[in-house]
Amino acid sequence: MKKIFLLAALSVATLVGAQTQTAVTPTNNALETVAAQGAGFSGGNGVIYNPPRGIEGSVYVFDNWRNSAIIETSEDKRYKVRSVNFNAKTNAVEARINGDSVFTFDYTNIDRIVINNRSFKNEYSPVEGGYRVFEVIAETDDFAIYKDYVLDIKEGNPNPMLVQTNDKYIMRDNYYMKKGRSFKKIKLRKSSVLRLAGNKADELEAFAKKNRLSFKKEADLQKLARYYETL
Repeated sequence: MKKIFLLAALSVATLVGAQTQTAVTPTNNALETVAAQGAGFSGGNGVIYNPPRGIEGSVYVFDNWRNSAIIETSEDKRYKVRSVNFNAKTNAVEARINGDSVFTFDYTNIDRIVINNRSFKNEYSPVEGGYRVFEVIAETDDFAIYKDYVLDIKEGNPNPMLVQTNDKYIMRDNYYMKKGRSFKKIKLRKSSVLRLAGNKADELEAFAKKNRLSFKKEADLQKLARYYETL
C-alpha cells in the first residue's frame, strides 16, 4: 500500500505581492508558511496570490474549502493536502493559505489530484489545443470519460432599477471521451458510451438494464466502468 505523507516541501513557486515578487526557496519564510498550512508539494511549481473580488458567484467547483486532497505523483508517491478547491476560471487545483491567499498547483510531476474521492487529471486535449485539467468521471484501461468545467460571465445591468446589476459567474460543463489516440467532445447518452465499449457493448448494456443504471448519470457511469473492467 502506498504510504501517505503530509506535505512539507515545495520546489519552486512565486510569491506575488502588491509591488514585489519573492521566489520561494527551501529556506525562506514563504515556504515555511506554505508547508505549515499543509499545502506544500515536493516537485512542481505554483503561484501564491490574493484572489480579486467584484463579480457575483464563485469560480470554485466545491462549495467550501473544507476539502482534503491526495496528490499522486509521477514518481508513484502520495501526499496529503488540506483546504483545497478546484478553480474553474484558472483550470487549476488550489490550496488555501493564511486566510484569502491560495497556492495554485501546476501538474509538473503530478499524475492526478484526488479531492474528496473525485479525481482531477491533466490531459492534452486536441479539441482545446493544449493541456487542461479534467475531472475523471469514468476510467478503464481502454477508455476514459472526462468532465471539463467552464466559467462564463453573465453581464449585469448598471440600471439600479433592475434586479441584477452586477456581473455574475455561471459555471457549465462539457464531457469528453478518450480512447487510444481519439479525444473528442461527447454527450452523456447510451450510444456514446456503448461505442466506447466496443465488442463488450452488449454485455455492458445488459448490465445497465439489469441494475437500472443510467448512461447519463456520473455515479452510474463509474459503476459501468468498474463492471467493464471485469469483462
